[in-house]
Amino acid sequence: MAFLGRWRLWTSFLLTQALELPPRFTLDLRKPAHTRWDGAVDLILSKHPYEESFLPVFQEHNKSLFDQLNASHFDALGKAVSSHYPETALELQGIAQQFAARGFPVTFEYLSAWLYFHELAHSDVVQKLDARECTGIVAETADGSIMQLANMDQSPLAARNLTLRISVVDDKGEPLFEGVDWYTLLSTGVSRAVKRGVASVQENWRSTDPVRKLDAIMADIQSGVISQMLVFRRAFETPSISSFEDFVDNVTHTRLAAPFYIVAAGSKPKQGVAIARNLTTSEKTDWFPSDDFYLCQCNTDRWRPDDPEDPRRTAAEALLGRLGREEATAMGLFAVVSAYPVHNPHTAYTAVMSAATGELHAYVREASCPVDPYASVVLDRRYCLKKDPGVLISI
Repeated sequence: MAFLGRWRLWTSFLLTQALELPPRFTLDLRKPAHTRWDGAVDLILSKHPYEESFLPVFQEHNKSLFDQLNASHFDALGKAVSSHYPETALELQGIAQQFAARGFPVTFEYLSAWLYFHELAHSDVVQKLDARECTGIVAETADGSIMQLANMDQSPLAARNLTLRISVVDDKGEPLFEGVDWYTLLSTGVSRAVKRGVASVQENWRSTDPVRKLDAIMADIQSGVISQMLVFRRAFETPSISSFEDFVDNVTHTRLAAPFYIVAAGSKPKQGVAIARNLTTSEKTDWFPSDDFYLCQCNTDRWRPDDPEDPRRTAAEALLGRLGREEATAMGLFAVVSAYPVHNPHTAYTAVMSAATGELHAYVREASCPVDPYASVVLDRRYCLKKDPGVLISI
């Protein structure tokens, strides 16, 4: 039995451990672009009302980012998407119509800004840095399988309520790839995804110094630079990208308007990579080690030590070292990404992926702290000694 087949045996147990399955949606590429997402907004709202899902997310990021843009910015973003990515524009227009039908003022231009949220959030107009603390692990299990585990950390807490798992069907009606994200419906893209026989992949936030000017980022967008949220989807929808090597080459050289880390795994032993992307290529690429069983990437360049204020990579690597190859099972690796501070109050969801089988399992996580804040693998008291619960979702 494949390791993700055995994983299903643990699902009932995991769902008792403060986990929730996100809703699932089939994105059928045979449908007209403007109707492909029909029903997806209602799918989210059937689990979490607007006031506990979209609204607080919009309010948080309006305050920190989108309120700093003016009408001309939104107009330019909408025109850029329509000009360079007309099919994406039609999908976003269809999603905006779903919001409008329910009386919520979410326009196509606003969703175009969300499509480029990652890029705009790297600009000099951002008022504060919200939680961007993701963890990616590629590991070789005890039976030789390659597995990827991905924590997505984001604030506010309501972001986890937007988590949507998608199954993409190609123009022949065949399964194409699986994906998951909390802002899939705000962008039509995914930041965690897997295509059988090709790759599993995630992005992690990478900071820039100095911070880019908004005008420079807007100029890139208007010239047609792809949104970070579409990079993986485009690669998985491109028939000529049919191997792990093809995929890594593509995502390494795709032009960007903001940097990010890419963590990816293939379907064969030792196929794993962590790429520190700049705007044109890789600043440094770390391949899966020949003498170890894991590769870990968080939000610090791997050639630098962890930030003492954010020791997640240190903690993850220490836990993996304690685990050892012999105990590197699906359950053991899930325990690593569930241990504080790797899993922390910002962790919105965890994805478990296998490129060999094409499987993706996603779990929405509870914003929890350990009862004993000293009982973690590294000393990290950023959240759990705070008396005000409201501090738990801010850094």
